[in-house]
Amino acid sequence: IFAPGTRVLEIGDRNFRIERRRVEELPRFPAASDSVIAAVRSEGREDVRLGLRDLAMTPDGALLADGVELRIEEPAFQQLATLCGFGVGSRYLADQCRADVRAANVNYQFDRSGRDQVVLRTRTDLDGRRVVFAAVTPSYTAVDVHQVLDVVAPELADAHTEMVYDGSGVRATALWMPDEVVDLAAGDVFKVGVRVETDDTGRGRIRIAGVAFRNRCLNLLIIGEGEVETVAQVHRGSADEIIASLKAGVLKARTKVGMFLEAWGHARQVKVEPEVLLKSWVEDRVLRVPRTRTEEQRAEVLDAMLTAWRREPGDTLADVVNAVTRTAHTFPLWDYRVRDDLERQAAALVLAAR
Repeated sequence: IFAPGTRVLEIGDRNFRIERRRVEELPRFPAASDSVIAAVRSEGREDVRLGLRDLAMTPDGALLADGVELRIEEPAFQQLATLCGFGVGSRYLADQCRADVRAANVNYQFDRSGRDQVVLRTRTDLDGRRVVFAAVTPSYTAVDVHQVLDVVAPELADAHTEMVYDGSGVRATALWMPDEVVDLAAGDVFKVGVRVETDDTGRGRIRIAGVAFRNRCLNLLIIGEGEVETVAQVHRGSADEIIASLKAGVLKARTKVGMFLEAWGHARQVKVEPEVLLKSWVEDRVLRVPRTRTEEQRAEVLDAMLTAWRREPGDTLADVVNAVTRTAHTFPLWDYRVRDDLERQAAALVLAAR
């Protein structure tokens, strides 16, 4: 919105202090995670594996599974319908169909379904009844909210957090802010975090990412947010291997944002000649990217980076690194692998000119 490096107004400094107080008033990550873990464990979750032909639906919408009556939540019913091959009709059956007709339709589909096995994920609701909150295939590996938080909490113990558990999964962001930012300006990163997202219903992955919050104006009201994913773990395979990947991923995410916050203030102070520096990075292969073997290819990449720099010009090392990361997301001939690698290289360049 404003040229990077433009000093914020007095209200920007005041809003930074307000935001810092807000973050400090959030619970510490371990306290919040302990609360969510207790809530999940109180649900008494149990997974039940059985054949689809062993299921039946009663006229009031409950499932009979081996003679046990289970209530089923609507998202879980839609999953079950998909596993049985009539997913497109699940909303009609759930919302508009007469109860006895619905039961007859669903039971017919159970009986004819070609899938042998299903796993019903159950828990106790507030009224003490067993309910099905998800229906998944037998290949699904359960690594639930409480297990994920158990793994990541020790590495995030010094962070405050925004954490929400919605019954299906958790979205938590561990947050850190500096005590102060000297000469806070447009373009400065003023807050970083590690984001953890889970889904215990088979509809999503476990994600961990480093996230940075960047001021884009002169009063700290327009905030840009960017993240680098370090884990996108599907619920397949060994639970021990999944947990190991989470341990590695949270450490990697914390390392990324920690290095970034430490280095960014320095990069803002290093004056450079942006066009000269970008040219040297491309022509001297400081930046390792494909399609730069010929002079023509290098010229094309350099032109893209200069175009990115002109969109947000500035004369510091941080501004040039910004141009590289922007190009990583806009250059049409690069796929996500090149973009991720180029972002890592750009982060290293922030640290290089000490």
